[in-house]
Amino acid sequence: MTNDELNEKIRQACTHAAPDVLDAVLSDCNEQKGRVILMTTENKKKTWAVRMAGLAAGLCLILGGGLGVRNYQVNHTVDATVSLDVNPSVEIKINQKERILDVIPLNEDGRTIVGDMDFSGSSLDVAVNAIIGSMLQNGYLNELANSVLISVDNNDPVRGMALQERLTDEVNKLLQTDSFRGAVLSQTVVKSDELQQMAEQYGITLGKAQLIQEILGKNSLHTFDELAPLSINELNILLGKEGAETHVEVVGTASEKGYIGETKAKEIALAKAGVSESDLTFYTVGLDTHKGVMVYDVEFISGSYEFDCEVNAMTGEIVKFEKEYDGAAVSNASVEEHGEQSEHSQTKENQAVSNISLEKAKEIALSHAGVASANAFEMEGKLDWDDGMSIYEIEFKAGGYEYSYEVDAATGSIVEFDKEWDD
Repeated sequence: MTNDELNEKIRQACTHAAPDVLDAVLSDCNEQKGRVILMTTENKKKTWAVRMAGLAAGLCLILGGGLGVRNYQVNHTVDATVSLDVNPSVEIKINQKERILDVIPLNEDGRTIVGDMDFSGSSLDVAVNAIIGSMLQNGYLNELANSVLISVDNNDPVRGMALQERLTDEVNKLLQTDSFRGAVLSQTVVKSDELQQMAEQYGITLGKAQLIQEILGKNSLHTFDELAPLSINELNILLGKEGAETHVEVVGTASEKGYIGETKAKEIALAKAGVSESDLTFYTVGLDTHKGVMVYDVEFISGSYEFDCEVNAMTGEIVKFEKEYDGAAVSNASVEEHGEQSEHSQTKENQAVSNISLEKAKEIALSHAGVASANAFEMEGKLDWDDGMSIYEIEFKAGGYEYSYEVDAATGSIVEFDKEWDD
C-alpha cells in the first residue's frame, strides 16, 4: 500500500469517528432566542482561604506585638524599689522577675559600699547579699552599730508586704553570727508628696524619711532637722525608747555598745553639779538626742535644787547643764503654752516638786486620750499642789472634745481625767 492510500484510510477513519456537525450546530445557534449566558468558574474556596490567611496573619501580628510589649514591661519596667539604709543608703530597682534594673548609691558611704560591683541582670537576693556583705566588710555594720533598715516601695501592697517579710528574714540570717547580732527594721513605703519632699530636701531615702516621721508621730519634741543626720542604729534606739506600737517591724535590739553607758553619764553629771549620789532624792537617766547628737539626759533633785544635764553619749562631753531652785522650777512649769505666767503661790510647807517634766506629763495625757500631739490645740499645762500631792494640770482640745487631766508629778500616773464635748 502506497503512502497516498494509507493517508486516505486514516482520513476516512477520523471522519467516521467524529462526524462533521459544525454546520448543524451553527444552524441551531442561529435559531436560539433570548440572552446568552457566559459561564465562568469562581474559585470560592480559594478566596475564602486567602481571606482567612490574611486574618490569621493579622492576628499573629497583634498577638506578637502584645506579647512583645508585655515581655518588655516584665523585663524592663521597674516593679519595686528596695532601699537599704545603715548610714550608707542604697536603692535597688527591680522588675517583676526580681531582676536588677539599677542599683543607686544615695550618698558617699553608699558609693563606697557599691564600689565597682555590676548587678545588671542579677537577682535581688544576690544583690542584697552582696550589699549587706560589703557593709559588714567595710565596717558600717558592727557591734557598735548593728541596725539596718529595709524599705519596700511597691504599688501592690500584698506583693510589697511579702517581699518585705522575705528580705527581713534573709538579712536577719546574714546578721546573726557567733560574734555579732544584728537588728533589722523593715517597712513598706506609703508614698506622699510630703514624704517625697522631705526625702529630697535631706538627701535620704523615702524609707528613712518615713522612719523619722514614725518617730516624730510618737514624740513631737523632736524635729526632722534633728533626726535626719542620725544613723539607722540611733533612730532604732529612739524608736524603741518611745515604746509605742509602730508600723515598723523590728527584729533584734539596737546596739548601745558604742556609748559610755547610763552609769558613767550619771557620774559625769553629778561631778558637774558637785553632788554625791547619796544626796539625791530623785534621778532619771535615758538616751535622747540633742541637735543631731545622741546624749544621755540626766535629771535629778538634790536638796532644794533640780538639775538637768545632757551628756554626749559617745564622748562624755557635757552639752547642756541647768540648775534651778525648786521654786524657780515651779514658776517655770506654770508658764502656759501661749507664754503667759500663771499665778501660783507657794510656801515652804506645800512646795510643789516634780519628778517628771511638764512635757512628759503632756505626753502621758495625750497618750491616754489617744490623741496625736499634732491634732491637739489650745494645750495648757502647769504644776500645782493638790491634797498634799504635786500634780500637773493639763488641758487641751481635739476632735470636738475638751480634755482635762491631773497627772502625778512624782510618778506620772493619772490622778483625774475628764472628757466633754467642746461647746
